[in-house]
Amino acid sequence: MTYYRSYFQKNNTIVEGSLVNTAKNPNTEIFYGENTSKYIFKVDLDTLKSKITDGDFVIDGNTTHKLHLTNTIFGDEALLGEVNGKGRERTTSFDLVIFQVPQLTQEGVGFDYDNGVDFTYGNDTYDQKPSNWFYRTSLDLWSEQGIYTGTPLSILSTIHFDNGNEDLTADITSYINDILTGSTTDYGLGIAFDSSYLSLNYGLDQSVAFFSKYTQTFFEPYVETVFEDTINDNRLNFSVGTDNDLYLYVTKGTNYYDLDQLPLVDVLDSTNTPISGLTDLTTIKIKKGIYKVTFGLSGDICDRLKFFYDSWKNVIIDGVSVGPIVQKFIPKPFTSTYTIGANPTELERYTIQFFGVRLNEKIKRGDNRKIVVTFRSINQQIPVLFDEVYYRIYIKEGRTQVNVFEWTLLDKTNENSFVLDTSYMIPREYWVEIKARTHTEEIFYRDEIKFEIISEK
Repeated sequence: MTYYRSYFQKNNTIVEGSLVNTAKNPNTEIFYGENTSKYIFKVDLDTLKSKITDGDFVIDGNTTHKLHLTNTIFGDEALLGEVNGKGRERTTSFDLVIFQVPQLTQEGVGFDYDNGVDFTYGNDTYDQKPSNWFYRTSLDLWSEQGIYTGTPLSILSTIHFDNGNEDLTADITSYINDILTGSTTDYGLGIAFDSSYLSLNYGLDQSVAFFSKYTQTFFEPYVETVFEDTINDNRLNFSVGTDNDLYLYVTKGTNYYDLDQLPLVDVLDSTNTPISGLTDLTTIKIKKGIYKVTFGLSGDICDRLKFFYDSWKNVIIDGVSVGPIVQKFIPKPFTSTYTIGANPTELERYTIQFFGVRLNEKIKRGDNRKIVVTFRSINQQIPVLFDEVYYRIYIKEGRTQVNVFEWTLLDKTNENSFVLDTSYMIPREYWVEIKARTHTEEIFYRDEIKFEIISEK
């Protein structure tokens, strides 16, 4: 599984009936009551587009894009239902809608919601240059004040909040895919209270607040794209009687490199004879330079034959045919991965080694690191390839561990590994946790693995 995070290119909070611009404020406060506000933003998708165009990532039916905003109440439950310094009450039990912004807009340079002088910086932080409730650019009005009146024309998602301290997470996969494929024009998105709340008035404006693009904390908003491209190569544990995945890896120098087209696969027996029904098998591209074929062998075919070949043909690189590429695999009985009978009374013990990042290493943002995790049996001192090895990356906020990535399955080839892409990681300290699963036991790498991302500037 590959993660990629796209951060906001611009954002702003517009306030009903006001020319105020609050784009550079570290928080967005969305409210309703006597007045209303809307948070508008545009996600910077340029790098993600480039990586897809260059073949680094493959969009398929399992690819997801989710919007994430962190609530400013994070870690402080005492703020629930409280009145903030602007006289607005933290609201509960409400719905927010995510809608498409229909026109091009500018961000602006304002900070404060109210007119005043920030003596810390020595300059006026109140600004009325667009965008705001009336103007989307210096010359252009919105077609309707406040982008829309009543209900927006294009709602992507409606999110319910119970207590008002929840973070915002919304699946916007279809919208992002349409932008990436060029089938829709990207003017950005907005967040506002559902229109049914706008007629309510509790005496105090009701609000919810999230960290914005200009927060000085770790909690900058983003869209997280997840590619379901985990490699589970069965070449070393090919089981008879079930489907298995075999892979072809293409590199140029030390980098993965794409073929000109998808190859085809013939499965051959030990005499190089094609097996009926297993020729011209189609393949799929998993990610840059990595291709997969899926098929199974029956017990009858494997009888008395110890090994087989997967022959990859139509292999073309930069216009040159280099195939067929022939690889070998040895089928094992279906039951080879199972223990059936008495309950095992003694489990193996393993030592775990971790390679790719040094403890307390400072990594320049943008570096890619291949992280390899190896297991050795204490009893036999031989390396063991695990089916289930997971990693988790988190940061620390006081005593709280905040997940950057939840437990994620490592690739399994001739090793257990994953690639750490630091290009979208905010500079600060991070921790990695490793575990494997065997029988009913989880085995943890016990040492603390810490590294720091530093800015490329």
